[in-house]
Amino acid sequence: MGKKAIVVSPQSWGKMFISKHHYAVELSKLGYEVFFVNPPNENKLGGLPQIKIEATEYKNLVTVNHTLFFSNYLKFHLPFLHHILIFIQRWLLLKKIGKPDLILSFDLTNNFPLKGLECKKIFFAADEPRAEQNFVSARNADLIVSVSQHILDLYEKYYPKTKKLLINHGLSEEFLNIPKDLPKKYDGINIGLSGNFLFNDIDYPILLQIVEEYPEVKFHFYGNHSTESNIGADSSQRNIEYLTQIIRNSNCIFHGILGKRELALELNQMDGFLICYDPQKGQSSGSNSHKILEFLSTGKVIFSSNFSFYEGTDLFVINSSNEDNSVLVKFLHEKISDIDELNNEHIREARRLFSLENSYDQNLVKIIS
Repeated sequence: MGKKAIVVSPQSWGKMFISKHHYAVELSKLGYEVFFVNPPNENKLGGLPQIKIEATEYKNLVTVNHTLFFSNYLKFHLPFLHHILIFIQRWLLLKKIGKPDLILSFDLTNNFPLKGLECKKIFFAADEPRAEQNFVSARNADLIVSVSQHILDLYEKYYPKTKKLLINHGLSEEFLNIPKDLPKKYDGINIGLSGNFLFNDIDYPILLQIVEEYPEVKFHFYGNHSTESNIGADSSQRNIEYLTQIIRNSNCIFHGILGKRELALELNQMDGFLICYDPQKGQSSGSNSHKILEFLSTGKVIFSSNFSFYEGTDLFVINSSNEDNSVLVKFLHEKISDIDELNNEHIREARRLFSLENSYDQNLVKIIS
């Protein structure tokens, strides 16, 4: 058996994949025996620890489901005791898994402390910490990785001596080598959106305005629009009401969650894409988003809210304001009729090449080398 890797994730294994799931798959392809540790379930009354290892559809990759033997109540009311007990929980997990050669942790809640472990320890800050206690999870890491310079700057204040690595989001292999001469499935102009559509960062008022002002354009939504999702969902009444209004529009087509290859083929049917995040809530303070590379892999134009990682690249039509998204409506008014020119072969090839340089397998080599 090859080397052993543990991936600690705040999102469970399931149908929808984000960076945590993709990197686990890539580690297994490199020959690692990968244990994907799901966030713990809670037994509020305490009890015997429960740890269950289950196979996935990927060779050498299993999930680890575990139940805390103590109440999470302690984290907020007796943090010192919780700190001791979470180390016992980690010991129980390692007793079941075995000694790892590599730990890749995405967990901001310190459910799997890195302190005292004799292996390569990498903390991937994929999401921005919202509270001071979230920074504890990176303690004793050998390397802190993020897709956002803004996030790395935050960690620099706490861990100035720890190595840092800025890296882009990754592109999975299913989005590579798509035939360029696919027969067109949809008539007219088709704009794609993908991701979790019950997500608090979405600028729902602007998104609703756009789909209502362009009845001649078909908007294709790929991804979760249910409150039941392995990557979480914002079930606030406001967001559900906005999404319900969007769904009612006849030019909005919801395809649900697709497999990665099926999604890649569908995205290549689009004439362009829309990303509409609230500038005040956007992921990583509006610095980056994983779906951008998937869109760029098609070569098609993206109309997008602000992402500082891509400012000045000319790869897509980006809102330069980090305060107001109303300019997105203006962009579409001005440019939707010129979408063929925005998708000329020269710029399409530039977008495709950029996405290829950031595949998950290439990123992983940069991270673990």
